[in-house]
Amino acid sequence: MNIMKESLDLDKKSFLKKFEKIQDGFYQKLHDYIKNPNDENIHDIRVAIRRLEIAHKILPKNVREKEKNTNHVKQAKTLFKLNAKIRDYDIICAKMESKYQDQTYDLVTILKNSRIEKLHSANEIALKILQASTPKISANMIKESKLNKRYFKVLGKIELNIQKNTIIALGDEKKIEELHMLRKDFKKLRYSFELASNKGKTVKILKNLKEIQDMLGDIHDNDIIIDHLRSIEQNSKYLGIIESEVLERSRKYHAFVTAFKKRRPKTGYF
Repeated sequence: MNIMKESLDLDKKSFLKKFEKIQDGFYQKLHDYIKNPNDENIHDIRVAIRRLEIAHKILPKNVREKEKNTNHVKQAKTLFKLNAKIRDYDIICAKMESKYQDQTYDLVTILKNSRIEKLHSANEIALKILQASTPKISANMIKESKLNKRYFKVLGKIELNIQKNTIIALGDEKKIEELHMLRKDFKKLRYSFELASNKGKTVKILKNLKEIQDMLGDIHDNDIIIDHLRSIEQNSKYLGIIESEVLERSRKYHAFVTAFKKRRPKTGYF
């Protein structure tokens, strides 16, 4: 699947509309999250923050580095990090309750209590963001040539990271960190392509990237569970669960490697 560089050029007017939509979507998800921080809304606010972060990163330097803009994204990233642990707790609890309920009742109780504590800090940041004024970006602040120059610089860096981590992660299933970074970079690439002006040229690769992202996400869920169970001081009673999760993770990893090699995306925009 090949996307030529000219298919990805950004039209300033189109980009600013998409940027505004991303901002509005972020605040809508923020409202939903504050109202009900369930696992679905936590997932949605994290996705909204990632889209906001990528859109901000593509802005030309004179706009991107304005204090109000940098502070806005910095607060959003802080909220993202606070919710990362909560998301992990939700993943672990859901799996334990669905497959190992009798063996993990005490573990799940502890995690749910920890979730409540983490939510308090996250909610404070969410309310702070909501009360602050939204940064505004007008067309006269941006030159289209600089916007495109920055866009291709960001895309180039993402693809370079993907190339590097693909070599490592696809050769050894124990390279957990590289596989995790690969997942994150595929997300960044997907959200970057969503900003392209010529949507028709990116439909197939966006679908492909989403499928890859989902497969890597399933593997990452196993890694979260395995890592947490191994970190427990008296983890001997969970050895059977750990072994089961390791085997499931291995099956998913090998299925991913096979699928990835068959439909490896070739972006070709350098």
